[in-house]
Amino acid sequence: MKSLGRWMMLGLAAVAFVAPLKLGTPVMLQSAVPPPATGLEWLIWSWPNEVGWLLCGAGLLGWALDRRRMAARKDVLFLLPLLFLVTQVVALPGTINWQSSRDTLVHLGMCVFLFYAAARYVRDGADAARVFAGLGVASLLVCVFALDQWHGGLEETRQFVSENFDPANVSPEMALRMTSQRVYGTLVYPNALAGFVVVALGPVLAWIWVRGRNWDAKVRLVALGLMGGLMVWVLVLTGSRGGMVAFGVAVLVAVVSGGKPKWVGGALAVVGLIFVGGWAAGWVKLGTNSLDARLDYWEGAVAIIRDHPWRGTGPGTFGSIYAKYKTGLTEEAQVVHNNFLQMWTDSGVVAFGVFAALWVVGLRDALRLAAARRGDAAAVAIAAGLAGWTVHGLVDFDLYVPGVAWPAFLLLGMVQGLKEPPPGDEHESRWYGIRAAAGVVAVMVVVWLSGRSLAAAFAHSEMRETQATNPFAALAAGRRAVALAPRNSHYHSFVGDVAVQLRQFDEAVRNYEAAIAHDPYRASYRWRLARVWLAQGGHDREAGEQLRAAAALNPTKELYRAELAAFEESVRQGERRLLESAPVGQP
Repeated sequence: MKSLGRWMMLGLAAVAFVAPLKLGTPVMLQSAVPPPATGLEWLIWSWPNEVGWLLCGAGLLGWALDRRRMAARKDVLFLLPLLFLVTQVVALPGTINWQSSRDTLVHLGMCVFLFYAAARYVRDGADAARVFAGLGVASLLVCVFALDQWHGGLEETRQFVSENFDPANVSPEMALRMTSQRVYGTLVYPNALAGFVVVALGPVLAWIWVRGRNWDAKVRLVALGLMGGLMVWVLVLTGSRGGMVAFGVAVLVAVVSGGKPKWVGGALAVVGLIFVGGWAAGWVKLGTNSLDARLDYWEGAVAIIRDHPWRGTGPGTFGSIYAKYKTGLTEEAQVVHNNFLQMWTDSGVVAFGVFAALWVVGLRDALRLAAARRGDAAAVAIAAGLAGWTVHGLVDFDLYVPGVAWPAFLLLGMVQGLKEPPPGDEHESRWYGIRAAAGVVAVMVVVWLSGRSLAAAFAHSEMRETQATNPFAALAAGRRAVALAPRNSHYHSFVGDVAVQLRQFDEAVRNYEAAIAHDPYRASYRWRLARVWLAQGGHDREAGEQLRAAAALNPTKELYRAELAAFEESVRQGERRLLESAPVGQP
């Protein structure tokens, strides 16, 4: 079965290649992003995250059917990912948004699987080089996309969207990209691209260094300079200050763990020059707008933690409840922009502690590995990438973007796999039958969830495309979507919108009420329901309840406050006219 091990290594390299290129959508937004419809769109645009689930599911099946038992070191780092996943499962029953939590849990489960797969199969530098190769080719293509955006691609995309799409039907992912002058490559937005570059830069350069051993020294240096310069240039073009800070930390870790502490001053000077150059060119801004927004997000997160300290509100649910707590006029963010804070708001204090310990211990073990394998480019690159990932996670949401999170968990698993193995490392597993059965069941669950989710996404996409030209067909497609994903509040809300368009108010009410039931803190659903009650007439009490709830759940939304005030004034005027009118039968 050694050939199966080779296939598994090929699979890990494939994940490292596909994830940053095609899985750039945050997991809590994946329901709102339509899947590609044509071959060209599949080539150019992001893929549904469910495709990545299926890819990992194939790897899970291979792991389950491999009779060999390759024991990794049973230390703290080996146990922490499993414990982390347990904390997410424990937080699931109390979620306020089942669909978002289910999608997030599957995504995090794939992260943990990739850790253990890398820990089992990446056992030497040659194995690490295969994963690095996948990252290297992906990084080159991601950078090419980013440079195309910088040289006119952003404006061309804006023109294409404005000419071919109804603004009301533009996905949140696309809308976010259209409002920025910064490159984002194949990821959801510029800071996510910066996070990927920070994670991948060290491994990519290590791969070139190792592969170029037999090259002429000048050729190898040129290759390193070109690829390193390209990735750093793209990092600067993202305009991400957090990315630059994480890059600086990664460089320092690489210098120190590579046994060159005397180079620290020079490394700091180089990073400083890159930052100053980007600022002078106008690519890196020193304004406070993004910092102010993050402070609002973090303040809201702390308020949520005060109200839900132990179990949180459910994995991936910050966006469902944040509007109730935000104090500024910032956007209704779906993520905290801090992996660690969001872990506490979503899954509680124990999950936060385990998650923080996972990356503290992982970084510690990566530094120890680099020290033990002095001069090993792979070990140094892994330590640098994990240091940059951890720092960038303090100001962004890399954990929830598969294109960034999956490569990071692969690197973390490689730390475990490259440790000195225990005696009797490889032999046939005594529990093969049980493991195989459990693996097959797990794969069946993944295929079932992915298949239904993909089918629902295609039906939802059909509904969006036909809403303007054939609303009856759109309504039929929407019904299929909610039948396949009955707990998806976004789909229910969209069906409600189409039903209102057709003046089928009873169906609109049913779907808006279903959306509220599955995402009760989302103020926009209650506002939509209130408008349906008002359009029908004779439902002032129900409409008032929903408008008051919307204003309470999103107190900084001027629209909700204005419509509530107008509604209450109309009710008072109606009552006043009724009291002032003469009784029936009297003058």
